[in-house]
Amino acid sequence: MRCHSDHNRSGPVVAQALVELGHGTDEAVRLVRERRSPWAPNNPVFVDCLNTGLDVAALLTGLNE
Repeated sequence: MRCHSDHNRSGPVVAQALVELGHGTDEAVRLVRERRSPWAPNNPVFVDCLNTGLDVAALLTGLNE
């Protein structure tokens, strides 16, 4: 997980864990926002990565390099 100034990492990580546990991405983001902050995760690219799947997102963004 890369982010600017070490902000906004734990929300997407928790949301990804929820997705892997069987929650839908919208539900996972809603749960994180409900329990942490209405703005977490606040980076729409992170939410897009959850919707796409981290394996596909990594290929599309070159994070495997």
